[in-house]
Amino acid sequence: MAKCVIADDSRVIRMLLSKIMANLGFDVVEAEDGEEVVEAVELNEPAVVIMDWRLPVLDGIDALYKIRSLKKIPQPKIMFCSSITDPDKIDDALSGGADDYIMKPFDEEIIISKLEILGLI
Repeated sequence: MAKCVIADDSRVIRMLLSKIMANLGFDVVEAEDGEEVVEAVELNEPAVVIMDWRLPVLDGIDALYKIRSLKKIPQPKIMFCSSITDPDKIDDALSGGADDYIMKPFDEEIIISKLEILGLI
């Protein structure tokens, strides 16, 4: 079963994404902050990471850089899921190694379509 790491400081968002991903057959690991995301990637070797930009301890963009510097093969697909809609920030995430960017609010259809585009389902 493919693994997924979900990182958001909102328990409600984590629960919603976890339910969607579990229904799609993913084994889900949750993280509350950026350092936990990096640790979860190191320990679990997920196929995909879905994380917010605004995370405590280490923000999402710094967590992205740390994950990409791990030199893990294969690297997980990384999708940001954030309320930040600034085109420059979105570009920073994508040019920094993110595979996709989802803006909040989102629904299950959006998550499914992004996962299909990334070849994960």
